[in-house]
Amino acid sequence: MALKEKLLENKRLNEENQFKVAEQQSKLSYQLGYADSENRDVDYNKLYDPFIKEFADLQIHLQNGTSKSPTYDRKRSDDIINSVSVIQDGLSNVLSNTEIWDESVQLAGKMAGVDLMGTPQSRFRALNVLSDNLPGIIEIKAVDNDINKLAWEIYDEDGFVERIFINKLNKLSETQDMFIIIPDTSKENQDFKNLSSEIFESKDLAQDQKVLTGGVTETYREKNNKGQLKLITKDLKGGMVQDFYIIDKEAISNSMQFNTEMDKISAGILGQYDGFDQVIAFNNNILSEVTDYYIKPGKALKENEKKKFQEDYKKWFLEKEIGKEFPNGEPRLKTPEVSEEVTEEQMPDGQEEVQVEEQIQS
Repeated sequence: MALKEKLLENKRLNEENQFKVAEQQSKLSYQLGYADSENRDVDYNKLYDPFIKEFADLQIHLQNGTSKSPTYDRKRSDDIINSVSVIQDGLSNVLSNTEIWDESVQLAGKMAGVDLMGTPQSRFRALNVLSDNLPGIIEIKAVDNDINKLAWEIYDEDGFVERIFINKLNKLSETQDMFIIIPDTSKENQDFKNLSSEIFESKDLAQDQKVLTGGVTETYREKNNKGQLKLITKDLKGGMVQDFYIIDKEAISNSMQFNTEMDKISAGILGQYDGFDQVIAFNNNILSEVTDYYIKPGKALKENEKKKFQEDYKKWFLEKEIGKEFPNGEPRLKTPEVSEEVTEEQMPDGQEEVQVEEQIQS
């Protein structure tokens, strides 16, 4: 299976698991007379009973001077004591992830949402159990009977989901969460538009306050080979028509201001994180809608791949953040002349504009 198909399949499985959460929520009001599904609390007593006995024996030997290896026994005793704080830190780190999980899932696959492509479906399922969104069982074990290898083992209605080593979770939590959130550049994109008055048209809203119209300035409107503005006329309801000019995206892409600011935004994503997981998540969930280019999660990007990411960001911005056309003037009543090509001599006020009518069903 090619990379794209693998990522899309992983996305499908994550969405399927989230659908189970939606189903669960939909049934709540109809299940008030039924007992909850069994959700056993984590049995820490079962874990610690043998270690408490071992710790007591070690202390007796150390105090009585009967220990065969005092250095080992002291370290073993310390490991048992320290394991408590390891679990406490782990619980705190799980809580910090579950607190933001639901909000991230609501934006899944979008900016500021969880990475649907790259998040392993086992992690997606595990977090829904940890967040109490789905019924499940969480057990704690000392793998290989080693107090330094404590792990939670998570199960849902379909069986075993995932094993999470607590010390690894605590290490990971120093720099990132248990799941990848797609970077959000919406503010930077909007700031660029607001400050680029050379490109993006604005109008006065109030004193010293302007608002973007959604259109572009005269320089970035398509013209024919004679330098005349291209207009498309579309039918509206009620016998009205509207002229639209075409936005010249090629001209915008050649703008120094556009390229400079786009490079700043994409470089910000590349430089914001310790690794490249968030960059890859942004590429696979956001940019790929335009480029159809995917990157395998969990890898480091080479310089040429970073450069491609920045160029693809520009392509995405031009396609998704800038429209294709924009109304020119106000709607007007449709007249017989509108359905024919208008010559320069017929244009009012001597305007040299070429109109091409595009018939659209109301």
